[in-house]
Amino acid sequence: MKLIADQKRRIVLPKPAMPGDVFDVVESGDRFVLVKLRPPSSIRPPVSDTPLDPEMISGIDLDEPAFPPMSDESPA
Repeated sequence: MKLIADQKRRIVLPKPAMPGDVFDVVESGDRFVLVKLRPPSSIRPPVSDTPLDPEMISGIDLDEPAFPPMSDESPA
């Protein structure tokens, strides 16, 4: 398939290209090759299948700093 650029150096892609599609332009000598990039597959964060035990986390104070301060300055 041949595409011809207009005065503003734009080309019109064929029908399978949809608005929002992302392409990588690969230069190969005197040719340019457009490679359609796929969106990344959905990434799920690692989550345990077992729920947290409320007894285990009841004694944890989430507002308490985990480490002692590195200087004598108080937090702002």
